[in-house]
Amino acid sequence: MKKSYILCACHYYRRIPSVKVQAIYSACLAAGVDCTVVPDLCRISAKHEPLNAESTILGCQTRAIKTLIGHAADWMDIRSTPTDELLEKLSLPKEFPWKELPEVTLPDKWIPWFPAIDATRCVQCGKCMDFCMFGVYSKPDGKVTVTSPESCKTDCPACARICPANAIIFAKSEEDRLNGSLDEPVKPSENDQAALRERLKHRRVPRLFKEE
Repeated sequence: MKKSYILCACHYYRRIPSVKVQAIYSACLAAGVDCTVVPDLCRISAKHEPLNAESTILGCQTRAIKTLIGHAADWMDIRSTPTDELLEKLSLPKEFPWKELPEVTLPDKWIPWFPAIDATRCVQCGKCMDFCMFGVYSKPDGKVTVTSPESCKTDCPACARICPANAIIFAKSEEDRLNGSLDEPVKPSENDQAALRERLKHRRVPRLFKEE
């Protein structure tokens, strides 16, 4: 079977260095390997856009890719691996003519910052749903689910900080405990737990107006 790759350009936050994306893309072209550059895998996941199931996904942190795209997908973490090592693993040449990346065209201005729930860790405590003020979470089938990713406040990972199982991933966060970089879970700090208690205390007070 002819190999092919789906390469995330991490357009919005540049968590994957552009020079690394361009190197892989250029090496693929030089080797005659099919490489589809997508602006942002997070956006594709949130919009439920289809991906070629036979392609290897080249993206960011291991747990983030598994959670966003699915555990059955073939994937590789290119964020934390040096470029030369990546090219070797992908059986691509290390010398090649540099090519410009395809132009990015996006249908709207939404920035794909949103949580993803690692089902292998989630204990269904519902604290994230109680904590979130923006209606990102709900329980359509009795399980806590991210049903409104576009409602998430950009650059706010607060619900992930208070998750007792460290099951919530913000792939674009710079914090390793929140972005899926760490294999072992990290418990919330005392400050995070205090923030949760404070938020829940206010939630018990009847609201006199609807939050925007």
